[in-house]
Amino acid sequence: MTSNNIEMEHGQFGKSTAQIEVTDNTLVDNLNMLLQPFKLSLSSKYSKAVLYHLEAIINQSLYQDFENCVFQKNGSPKLLDPQQARQAQFSSFVALRNLSWNEVLRKGTKYYCEEFSKFCDQKMSCIITTLNWTRPWPEQVLQAFFVATKCIWLLHLLAFSFNPPLGILRVEENRSFDPHYMEDMFMDRQRSHGSSRVKIMVMPGFYVQDKVLRCKVLCRYKSAGSIS
Repeated sequence: MTSNNIEMEHGQFGKSTAQIEVTDNTLVDNLNMLLQPFKLSLSSKYSKAVLYHLEAIINQSLYQDFENCVFQKNGSPKLLDPQQARQAQFSSFVALRNLSWNEVLRKGTKYYCEEFSKFCDQKMSCIITTLNWTRPWPEQVLQAFFVATKCIWLLHLLAFSFNPPLGILRVEENRSFDPHYMEDMFMDRQRSHGSSRVKIMVMPGFYVQDKVLRCKVLCRYKSAGSIS
């Protein structure tokens, strides 16, 4: 499971969300309100920028509390022995990595893993609140949500299978862009406009022992004609 796989799955969930505009005008209004501070809307000509901003907003919910050993605010470990806990995390990773959408449709997530099922419910509730989404989710969106949450859940299990656990890398708005720790989603603009500052983090990165998987960001650019 690579960072490119994770990015692709999250992007698909963002696309599925944005495409609901045809059938749910209320959701479109809600999404446009979230995009308004960034001077964007679902009808903006910068379609990639819209998707990246939606992805960033959704990822804030999906990755919340990733640092905790059980992915919950102030959560405590189920196993107090660190070695047993790491082994249990990795065993769960192996058991769930091939779980398919069709299997979930037949038996539900709780049948395969109660903790993962609770995680899905919690994250769905967060996204519903964030987007003020009032209607039932279409199957296309549910499937994209399952794939994205499964990917993050597996990543968390894998991160806490190491000693020490892999650290998550987040950056705040307005931080100076650092190519060693960040990847600009619009790299061409980065090259043409020189130094810039972070506008929003699209996806966090990770510290993998002595290496860095860079976080993905959108930057503010100095040119008046570019996206800001």
